[in-house]
Amino acid sequence: MTRASAPPRLVYRWSVTDVQKWLRRHLSDYHSLYSERFLQHDIAGAALVRLSRPQLQNMGIADPKHREDIYREIAKLRLKSDLLEIRNVYTNVKGDAVLV
Repeated sequence: MTRASAPPRLVYRWSVTDVQKWLRRHLSDYHSLYSERFLQHDIAGAALVRLSRPQLQNMGIADPKHREDIYREIAKLRLKSDLLEIRNVYTNVKGDAVLV
């Protein structure tokens, strides 16, 4: 399987470096302001998707607009991650449909 066709890595398996790449790509306006904060708190993927607004503030992201923008991107990432996990579960079920 080539890199281009490889499935995306699940967020909860991301390293601190992966989070830095995500921050740079999705929040480029804030990367230079807050990348050190994420590094200081050793934020990897599993921690990233669990961050709350108060936790962002405790990390030193004092500007409410910045905090909300960052939280919104995290929420979108969390949703994408959840959808990917659901898809993986669904595609791993061979032949048996499960209805809830």
